[in-house]
Amino acid sequence: MNAKSEYLRSPRGFRWWLIRVVMVTVAIIVAAVAYLLVVGASAKSELIESNPAPGRLVDVGGYKMHINCMGEGSPTVLMEAGAGDFSVTWSAVQPKLSQTTRVCSYDRSGFGWSEPNAEQARTSQTMVQELETLLANTNIEDELVLVGHSFGGLNVRLFADRHLDKVVGVVLVDALHEDVSPEMQRINSEAQLALVEELRVVSILQSIGLLALSPEEIPEQGLPLEAMAQYRAILATGSQVDTMIAELSAIEDSLTYARSLDLKHLDNIPVAVLTATHRNQPSLSEDQNKQMAKAWNKMQIAQSKLSSESYFVSTSKSGHYIQLEQPELVIRTINKLVTRARYKG
Repeated sequence: MNAKSEYLRSPRGFRWWLIRVVMVTVAIIVAAVAYLLVVGASAKSELIESNPAPGRLVDVGGYKMHINCMGEGSPTVLMEAGAGDFSVTWSAVQPKLSQTTRVCSYDRSGFGWSEPNAEQARTSQTMVQELETLLANTNIEDELVLVGHSFGGLNVRLFADRHLDKVVGVVLVDALHEDVSPEMQRINSEAQLALVEELRVVSILQSIGLLALSPEEIPEQGLPLEAMAQYRAILATGSQVDTMIAELSAIEDSLTYARSLDLKHLDNIPVAVLTATHRNQPSLSEDQNKQMAKAWNKMQIAQSKLSSESYFVSTSKSGHYIQLEQPELVIRTINKLVTRARYKG
């Protein structure tokens, strides 16, 4: 038996050997993390540089929001994305629609290319106020046709309620309604909690640069090629994920606020309701999906009664993202309201 093995057999010798092993292991881990942070930061910079914001970044009081306007003519079509989404969700609609009139898509604070507003909770009330400031600072003063998808539909209704004199049409694309049934609310809450926990993990991966190192691993979203590259770049580099968590966590507050305003009618402003009958959330059971579909359809019918002049269109050819799966249907519907506004004007 040699001296080295005798040394390791003694309690004191083994303890010091173990400490050295741990210290070397920790040093290797620290070096690996430091290297990952450096290369991750470099990858983020490259993604940001190769995916600049289309449109404009507008100061709204200490931070900037992104708005992208295309085309010319009045009324202006203003499009709002759903929960956790940003302006690229309209990339299959906006270019063609802009051949008819001016079309603007924008990113809520913290989403897409918009900077976060860390001082305000991510509620619908705050979002509407931010949008008002954005439009004022962008000098968009003409009449508006508002288009909202999912959660964005609730926001455009809140905006319309505050600006009935300026809004000449509302298009709700499979939009959320504030009168959510207790059962639907329970199912949604469970799904949202699970999603928030998943997003917290994604946020960690994003912060250390892993997403930026392999953006191609971010799942497809059914977007056009350029828009998909932009989506991946934003998800891998910006405040998107953390804002998604904040927005989802505050949705119940947004619904409560909307209910407090009693948004029952939009006078004679034309309202078009597009809804998808083909819906299936993999995270839910078959029974839960049936309950959700029934409750969702009830909400869509309620929204078709918001105006004395409303249009209700259901489609079995799309899931929730009608603007990506059937963009022509969305374009035709919006153009119908644009034409009507011009005719009345």
